Amino acid sequence: MNARLRFDLRPIQRSIKALAPHAKKSRRELAQEAARGFVKEVVAITPPASKGKRGSAAKKAGEGAIIADLARVMVAAAQRKGVKLADPAAIHKRLRDPQTGRMNPRNLQHPYPVDASALRSLKRELLKRVGELAAGWNAGAQKLGVKLPAWVARHGSKRSSAAVINTFRVFRIILTNAVKYVTNVESYDRRIQSAINIQGNKMLRRAEFLLTRALRRAGWK
Repeated sequence: MNARLRFDLRPIQRSIKALAPHAKKSRRELAQEAARGFVKEVVAITPPASKGKRGSAAKKAGEGAIIADLARVMVAAAQRKGVKLADPAAIHKRLRDPQTGRMNPRNLQHPYPVDASALRSLKRELLKRVGELAAGWNAGAQKLGVKLPAWVARHGSKRSSAAVINTFRVFRIILTNAVKYVTNVESYDRRIQSAINIQGNKMLRRAEFLLTRALRRAGWK
């Protein structure tokens, strides 16, 4: 992310510590596994995802929100002599909320009449943007070998970065979401922390399962 926000990585660290004695993997391998799981989870809960809507359902919800927003503030009209139609792109820029990405019509009583062709062009452009915020994790996905949905991967990795530092003393995975408006998205830092917590809990449950299985095999009930 562009802003340096601090996240609590202890759920991941605890789960790796608990899992290491039971898994046939080194701690560095488990850290990579945790990072892969985090990327999958954070992409899955990134807007337009919401409660109950992930994957293709989230994509459809995002597209539906764009279409609905445009319909609330603009209406296609035919060009007529002496009538100046509003610029749909300018209206979208003026009414768009940078935190939610949604258009706020404020006290608008009637939609603006706009050129039908320009409105169709704007709609196509906006629909193509769905998945841009999640694409801020594309470089991490590529680096770690995580396959993301096509509507996220299509945006490429130019707004993201990833690095793995692997030396004798240090092992560190650095993932950066550099989408320019990422820090404006309301409560997105909480979603990132949630993805960390979810991945940590998944690995911790796996550690508990492996421990229980080992105890049963040893004769403990």
